[in-house]
Amino acid sequence: MKAILLLVTCVLLSAVLAFSDRFETDSPDAKFVLAAADGGMLEVKLGELAVKKATAAKCKDFGKSMIKDHTKVNSELKALAGKKQVSIPTQLSTAKQQMYDSLNAQSGEQFDMLYMNMMIASHEETIGLFQSESNEGKDPDFKKWADSKIPALKHHLEMAKALFPQNQKESSVK
Repeated sequence: MKAILLLVTCVLLSAVLAFSDRFETDSPDAKFVLAAADGGMLEVKLGELAVKKATAAKCKDFGKSMIKDHTKVNSELKALAGKKQVSIPTQLSTAKQQMYDSLNAQSGEQFDMLYMNMMIASHEETIGLFQSESNEGKDPDFKKWADSKIPALKHHLEMAKALFPQNQKESSVK
């Protein structure tokens, strides 16, 4: 009888844990955390590549800024997620890894151009993600945190647009 009771308790506990984990991962706030962590890791890793491989000093400097700024933000997100018992990934998603790999395969001016193009696209995507969380998130702490990061993300986007090689050529013609 005790064995059956123990077995039923274990099964019920497993079901509760499985459901609570699924619920957590499916919540809009948890999805935001996962996407923000993935994007933040990508920013740091691409920045590291830029420091190593970029030909233009401005691209290297931008990469250093991305490493510094996004490492800090990633740490903040990790701490906040930990308080909320939301686990964050430690490796890039398949899609983000493919972006990294495609940039890593480039060199010279093509590297610089692709890196800055990725920075523009990535920051536009991230701003949208953070604005959605700020406006529609359910957890007040994640909403507030996301909202507080939007100005810096917009600044990064403007910096990336200013450094995009095509814009540099256009501004030198004027």
